[in-house]
Amino acid sequence: MDYDEFLGLLRYRRTIRRFKPDPIPDDYVTKILDAAHYAMSGGNSQPWEFMVVKDPEIKEKVFNAFIDDLNQMYYLELQRIPQYRHPAFNVSPEEKQKAMDMIGGWKDAPVYIIVLEDGRKMFGSVLAARSDSTGGSVNVFASSMGHLGMTLHLAAASLGLGSQRVDVGVQEPYRQVLKYPEPIRLNIIVPVGYPAYQAGPPRRLPLRGMVHSDQYDMSKYMRGEDFLGYLDKIRALGRPGYRAAIGEGKA
Repeated sequence: MDYDEFLGLLRYRRTIRRFKPDPIPDDYVTKILDAAHYAMSGGNSQPWEFMVVKDPEIKEKVFNAFIDDLNQMYYLELQRIPQYRHPAFNVSPEEKQKAMDMIGGWKDAPVYIIVLEDGRKMFGSVLAARSDSTGGSVNVFASSMGHLGMTLHLAAASLGLGSQRVDVGVQEPYRQVLKYPEPIRLNIIVPVGYPAYQAGPPRRLPLRGMVHSDQYDMSKYMRGEDFLGYLDKIRALGRPGYRAAIGEGKA
């Protein structure tokens, strides 16, 4: 693969929030997982496991656990002033179902890939890998799981499939459904399937504002109102994708 092909894949990958229920080939799922497990991890610790969920009853229970979690998140997000709320939660209480549909539209995906994490495996890495950022150490565990997630999504995109990263809050409802033991934790849910709508182009801020030469360019440092302006920009960039997921406009 040359650079242009690689960049094309990056640009093609979009977060898909609504899926067709059509089944996908089993070998596609195998290929996605095979690619994902080559993601880099601290000390080659590979602190992950996977569950492939296709059973409709189990999928429904997993989804319902997410919706219960999402309901709590919705009311927390309403405490922010409107322009700084998550794009999917910037709706009135009367339109709450819209928020649920924007965030939870992945219900019909034919496959849920459940990514599990096992922090004990990080003992195969250096001591700093078992630390967090509060003491100035890099959280290698979180970074490793992030590498895995991105590799998984790129693999799905390479097969013409859509995927979404679904983060979870509390563990216990999912633990009861999926039966994974302590200290294993659910890291993310990745619904995978054929997109039910046409995703728009990726939206990114200009690269030039993020690049420094030799030393930090203080003219690019955000202070006070600059940072609030930045939040305005990224909220505006993200809004169309969420609206497209419920059929309101184009992504």
